[in-house]
Amino acid sequence: MATDATGDPIGTELVFEDEHIRIWRIVLEPGEEAAWHTHRLDYTSVSIEGDVIERHNADGSVDRHAVVPGAFTRWHQSTERHMLRNVGNARFANVIVEVKTLPIAFEGGAGAP
Repeated sequence: MATDATGDPIGTELVFEDEHIRIWRIVLEPGEEAAWHTHRLDYTSVSIEGDVIERHNADGSVDRHAVVPGAFTRWHQSTERHMLRNVGNARFANVIVEVKTLPIAFEGGAGAP
């Protein structure tokens, strides 16, 4: 299963990656799109700003979502290929945290008790 960030970018900017997680940012001005991609890792997405986006799915369906800043979604084994389009009047932004390894063991690492 390909989980390389360069071959299937989940966001518009990769902001952090280590052996456990990968953090993406998506920022789309009105009318802009995020590229087609497939989530191959479990992830959580947190909405930062925006009003309406569309998710175009590989099966041809389109889902329209009202953006609620602060809302989050958690996905497990979400492999359907899709893209996002900002169809609202405000800039859309969110942060996506992908989990690369489970369970995550932080013993002895920075910030461990």
